[in-house]
Amino acid sequence: DGFGWGAGAVMTHTELERRLREPGVPADLRGVAMIQCVGSRDTKRPYCSRVCCGQALRNAIYIRREYPGTEVVIMFREMRSYGVNEDLYTEARKLGVRFVRFADDDYPSVETKGSRVLVKARDIILGSEITFEAGILSLAAAMRPNTEDNLRLARMLKVPLNQDGFFLEAHAKLRPVDFATEGVYLAGLAHSPKGLRECVVQGRAAAARAATVLSRDFLETDGAVAKVDVNFCSACGACADVCAYGAVSVEDVVIRRVTVRKAVVNEVLCKGCGTCGAVCRCGAIDVNGFSDAQVVSELEYLLRGAPCGCV
Repeated sequence: DGFGWGAGAVMTHTELERRLREPGVPADLRGVAMIQCVGSRDTKRPYCSRVCCGQALRNAIYIRREYPGTEVVIMFREMRSYGVNEDLYTEARKLGVRFVRFADDDYPSVETKGSRVLVKARDIILGSEITFEAGILSLAAAMRPNTEDNLRLARMLKVPLNQDGFFLEAHAKLRPVDFATEGVYLAGLAHSPKGLRECVVQGRAAAARAATVLSRDFLETDGAVAKVDVNFCSACGACADVCAYGAVSVEDVVIRRVTVRKAVVNEVLCKGCGTCGAVCRCGAIDVNGFSDAQVVSELEYLLRGAPCGCV
């Protein structure tokens, strides 16, 4: 990553927190530098990992309280201490933690000198370069999705991923823990980077949402589902290929004592989106209530001019 992670003095915020909890004063705790947004909020991963700034502030506060003689410098692009974590920023400033802001395209440079680390950064507020020698360099590593497993699971459940590789909910505000695929729910880091408290709240919401389905004796489905006219279907499979819900398949069916290949719609899975009807070259698929004949009739009625007050 260009910062020497893996060397004894260079670690992530999580590794630093683990080291601080070990018994005894760490011998290399003579100065601590922290660099934020390492591997995130860039062209490859434009999203914010959300927990990094809060964790850096908590580590810095702990160090200044337990080892008052240790100087702590946090180098950042933007401090994003979400929610009540803003109080951590105020407390860190009161305890003497130094904050150095660098430009988006001008990350600090790191040079290892034995057991020490020399960090250079250009402070855009002061307009000058600063140099800090530290015993520990702590990095805010990006929170990344498990892209390979997510893709495999997304194909299996027929649910979408966003451009960053996280799972995408049906609607951010109206259906925040639902997928477009019914019966599958979303919570935690699978959705996006977030803190433990947010994961717990979202997990409870997903469980409550699932309970609204499991508690019912039966479920009602929407009447607007696709139907196939077997007289026109050529079993080309185009409808099955585009169906996002896996509701259409090409199967062997018996018509007038003859087994033929035709498209078949699973009405439980169908959401009535009409995609299958749009791609059907034979005009064999319609959605109940929105057939081609009905739509054409409505258009012709409007073009002829509806009676006054009807439209």
